[in-house]
Amino acid sequence: MMKENFYNALISDAARKDLREKLNLFGQFIGEWEFDGVFAKDTPDEWRVPGEWLFSWILDGTAIQDVFICPSRAEQARNPNPDGEYGTTVRFYNPQTDSWNCAYGLFGTMTVLEAKQVGEQIIVTNKSDTASLTQWVFSDITPNSFHWQNRTSTDNGNTWSVIFELFARRR
Repeated sequence: MMKENFYNALISDAARKDLREKLNLFGQFIGEWEFDGVFAKDTPDEWRVPGEWLFSWILDGTAIQDVFICPSRAEQARNPNPDGEYGTTVRFYNPQTDSWNCAYGLFGTMTVLEAKQVGEQIIVTNKSDTASLTQWVFSDITPNSFHWQNRTSTDNGNTWSVIFELFARRR
């Protein structure tokens, strides 16, 4: 019973009506996605992996939570990988800054993030790390697909190294 009560209190069917327009930046991703991920693209260490990404409205439709799973649960069942990532992001729109305050967590770590729309992209910046500039970029966004990159810069954004990228498609 408690599990059902918790789920019903957490998960929402839709964005709160008065916030729908602003929340659609990430609201457009609500649903289930599968992706093909690539580490160290075009290098001898290139590694490809399937994954899944699930997005849901939460907290009376005022926020969005996602679950990022890489390798996917199906791939983990076939080929267990102890280095896989199973994490969650909670995203809150901040009307004072017209940006999103986000927190990403997985076993052993928590990262504070800020997200903004920049042109046709969504740029998510790591606010926890001051040694380098780390961003996650959503681009080429359509109703059924998007491209996403995890990139880092040690020269304040003049040049970027892509650590991981994925190509997602809606299930």
